[in-house]
Amino acid sequence: MTEFICKLGAPTGRVTQETHQAASENELRARLAAEGYYIFSVRPKDFLRIRVGTVRRSGRVSPDELLVFNQQFMTLAKSGLPLQKSLDLLARQARNTELRALLEEVRDKVRGGELLSDAFESTGRFPKIYCATLRAGERSGSLDKVLSQYVTYQKAARGFRKKFLSALIYPAFLLVFLIGLILLVDFFIIPKFTQFYAELEVPLPALTVLLIGLGQAMRKWAIVVLAGIILAVIALRAAGRSGVLRLAWERFKYRLPIAGKLLLKFSVAEFARTLATLLQAGTPAVAALQTASEASSSPLLARGVAKARKEVMAGKALSASLRETRLFPEMALDMVEVGETTGALPAMLDAVADFFEEDVSIDLSALVALMDPVMIAVIAVAVGFVLVGFYLPLFSLAAHVH
Repeated sequence: MTEFICKLGAPTGRVTQETHQAASENELRARLAAEGYYIFSVRPKDFLRIRVGTVRRSGRVSPDELLVFNQQFMTLAKSGLPLQKSLDLLARQARNTELRALLEEVRDKVRGGELLSDAFESTGRFPKIYCATLRAGERSGSLDKVLSQYVTYQKAARGFRKKFLSALIYPAFLLVFLIGLILLVDFFIIPKFTQFYAELEVPLPALTVLLIGLGQAMRKWAIVVLAGIILAVIALRAAGRSGVLRLAWERFKYRLPIAGKLLLKFSVAEFARTLATLLQAGTPAVAALQTASEASSSPLLARGVAKARKEVMAGKALSASLRETRLFPEMALDMVEVGETTGALPAMLDAVADFFEEDVSIDLSALVALMDPVMIAVIAVAVGFVLVGFYLPLFSLAAHVH
């Protein structure tokens, strides 16, 4: 008999972690399901065990590859093709070798009697929301429907993220151009002019002396500055692994004057979209909240949702539980409350996501439109400052000759 650590949802809605003994994982899952438990995870108690023939890989399947795979999987599920045959066909068609190996691993586990959602989850390479959606589809017997909902979710989330990132491309390009311009002036133009004026032995204006001094200081301390930047990046990455520091950074980030509200709306839209997809797939509310909190990109929001989940388990309304976190905008909370009252919570959560995604897009476009001329003006001032500073001595020299 092997001991297993099980994370279970009781029929009352309470989530517990228990230890059970069974001859195999499949036997234990069947026994717990017969007793009415909702099974979140089952894993052997010995974490250090090694599975022969199984290779663990780091990282996750890319969103684009997962979207293509799910579109094909959805089509095969709707056609009525048996699950193992579908997985075999999808594994052969996969162009990415790592994805093909993962699908072959999932296919073999399903063939051995494991549930599809558990087989995907055991690879450690697929998003938690995807595994939870598949589990809900298995329980309801409508795998093709939940796959269709997940594909819709993927397209919406992917489109929003791409729109968000594409809006930042031009400001990022201007910033890189400005940094490149400063380096070019510092390492090539200033030394040439400095040597030229030293040979002429002409008196230099204060502006020119300032530029030469700045250039020499930057070249002198360039290695120190570069080392400091590298150490700062390493320190930030290390700090990112600390839960306390990450939460402190999140709080600071959300309090920024303009960007803070934008980032909060982004996180709220992401959470609402995820929770709506899970609820539409038939996942119980408590389990859906747990998966949504684990899938959130914001540690602070995830912590707030985890607290709200405990309140929901105690019988409190979702809107009231989320309101106590003091993280969600009032409009989002009001819309969730209306959804609970009318019994259309998934649809209302989708509406929350649509609203805040559109709001973020508008605010981001306005912010970028404001930043572009400011950065162009900064570049123009920098270029003009350098030109005036280094051509002033020439004017003085010409006047002296005349």
